[in-house]
Amino acid sequence: MSATYVIRGNLSEGQIEADVAEYLGWCASGMPFRLHHVDEQLTGADKLYDVTVPIYIQFKKSTGLCSIKSRPIQRRRVDESALQEIRRFRAQHELPDDPTLFFELRKRAKNAPDLQHNILLEHNRPPVSYAIYVAPLYLDRDKYWKGILEGDRFRDDPWMWHESQIRHGWWLNSWISRFGRQPVLKGHISIAPHQRVGDHEHYYAYSEAGDSISWHSPEVLERGASRLSDFMSVRVRQLLTSGYELPSPEQCLGVAKEIMQTLDLGFEGALGDGGPIEQLHQYGRWLWKEHQIRQVLVLGRRKILDEIRQIER
Repeated sequence: MSATYVIRGNLSEGQIEADVAEYLGWCASGMPFRLHHVDEQLTGADKLYDVTVPIYIQFKKSTGLCSIKSRPIQRRRVDESALQEIRRFRAQHELPDDPTLFFELRKRAKNAPDLQHNILLEHNRPPVSYAIYVAPLYLDRDKYWKGILEGDRFRDDPWMWHESQIRHGWWLNSWISRFGRQPVLKGHISIAPHQRVGDHEHYYAYSEAGDSISWHSPEVLERGASRLSDFMSVRVRQLLTSGYELPSPEQCLGVAKEIMQTLDLGFEGALGDGGPIEQLHQYGRWLWKEHQIRQVLVLGRRKILDEIRQIER
């Protein structure tokens, strides 16, 4: 990617993953549920949760493409590069392109049973299991830090929740809206893998605002906003609004075992003999080590969630 229209970023996927995972673990403090990621140790209290929703995340860094207006494309060539095709496609469909942000799928790892993208895709089974790509809407490290630290991310509590408040239904919409405004979550795109592929030479592209997602097929996938804040706000609303399924740890473990068999991942025998949440945790640690897919478990107690849901009817 040495072309003059390519804008390279200086962020690392490892740092993006660490920052977002740490924030997710912190921001659910004091909530009627918590977000547990694989770097944390399970506590005895965690093992007593009876609602679980696994979220599987592949972290990516963004690269930029200059707009056609600033770097014009000459007439189409037979051997036109995929990145030029992205630029041309987005301009033709009037998608924001000043700049366009994108990431390419990861190459198939040696001895891996499938491409990482396809493994991630298998884990996207709503409403029991979700899978997403997460990438920053920034290219520059300094701008990224300034953007996500706006308001001091570890002091601006997004929840302001106390158990006594479940007697008053008025707070829910305001509360979820406040969550959606958090700089860390607003500063990242969220994209669910949508189809299987035969190789890694495919690209998701999007705007700096976190909308107008296109897929290098080419195809427009989503014109509206699709930030991590949007994704997490919907997950929270589903947990707290009647009419949505509240999956049990046993259901989620069953789905994980089905995925293992479908992909022939060869891990099922190493789940251990603990409870379902412990086994899911074991699976998440292995999945992260072997395939760099991060598992976040949304853990809740049905009694409290049902009480909130009753108020919201």
